[in-house]
Amino acid sequence: MIKLLILFTVLISINAFAQKAEVQTAYNYLKYEDYDKAKESIDKASLNQGTMISPKTWYYRGLIYQGIYDSKNAKFDALKPGSINEACKSFSKSLELDTKNEYSEDVKSHLSYISGAILSQGVDFYNKKQYSESLKEFETTLEIENKYFNRVDTSAMYNAALASDKMGNSVTARKYYIELTKFGYGGAKTYSLLTNVYLTEKDTVNALLTVNTGRQKYPDDNNLIIQGLNIYLSSGKDKEAFEQLDLAIAKDPTNANLYFAKGTIVDKMGKSQEAMAAYKSAIENKPDFFDAYYNLGAMYFNEGAELANKANNIPTSKIAEFEKAKKAYEDKFKEAQPYLEKAHQLNPKDVPTMQSLRQLYVRIGDLKKAGDIKAEMEAK
Repeated sequence: MIKLLILFTVLISINAFAQKAEVQTAYNYLKYEDYDKAKESIDKASLNQGTMISPKTWYYRGLIYQGIYDSKNAKFDALKPGSINEACKSFSKSLELDTKNEYSEDVKSHLSYISGAILSQGVDFYNKKQYSESLKEFETTLEIENKYFNRVDTSAMYNAALASDKMGNSVTARKYYIELTKFGYGGAKTYSLLTNVYLTEKDTVNALLTVNTGRQKYPDDNNLIIQGLNIYLSSGKDKEAFEQLDLAIAKDPTNANLYFAKGTIVDKMGKSQEAMAAYKSAIENKPDFFDAYYNLGAMYFNEGAELANKANNIPTSKIAEFEKAKKAYEDKFKEAQPYLEKAHQLNPKDVPTMQSLRQLYVRIGDLKKAGDIKAEMEAK
């Protein structure tokens, strides 16, 4: 029995020695950049009860996997996927076991490098539209920086927010964007992105609060002004939208869309002359703006129709008065004509434009053009 116990003890000692030798063997392979053999040896050692509790084992494992990641030798390309992440896990394990701080300084130096490498890996995933994978990498970078260096990598956080956003994960995106605003990272753009997240969540209250907070900090940013404008417009708050529009136009006086938006708002407010002026400004800045041409033509057409209705109520005995009224509505239809014709030229398939033009031609007595438009409509 004693002999068996001695033999068992000897076997344990031999096995422990063998595993420690495996660690040294792995290191020797590492020195000569034989990464495949080094990996095989260190992986065995990391699974053995005797050597898996040694910080040296995990330190070497981290060096080997980082070496695989950094190697330019095509021989090790098959080993590269996930290698930098394994290096990170190994160095982290070494720190956890290293109560005497034998390797901690060097390990942290490697972890600092690995943090950047994993961030770069996340960017590659993002560019390939593999957003879930990219988010994992960005969050790993955040964890490394926070856990081992007590700092926040705002670049990684911004990328994590973008990846979450692309995935449709508004909860995570919102969390990171809010944190980024506290650090002032991304400037007005971060407030704009956070506003968009709230809008996708149909939270217009926080969307408006965010865009206004952003505007207080970045008053010259036109994107935030326009975002606020769109929120007011979608909420039916025309007065507030109008105020935002003037600010936006002042900062971007050649933006045709802003003039068009102003035209629609002031038209709803009953300020037809201001609306017409706004539509004309839209056309000046964008000569092929179909909607602006159509709306402007429609306004003149509607004014003509209103005058025509009043003329029809004039007694037949008042010929002079009727002729005067007729000329007034015909003149107004003629004002509408070039705008509606241009709209038709820009969008020949638009039925409402053709219907308006046909009525206009009938009103001004141009029956040939009325017939041509009718033929176009019937050919659709």
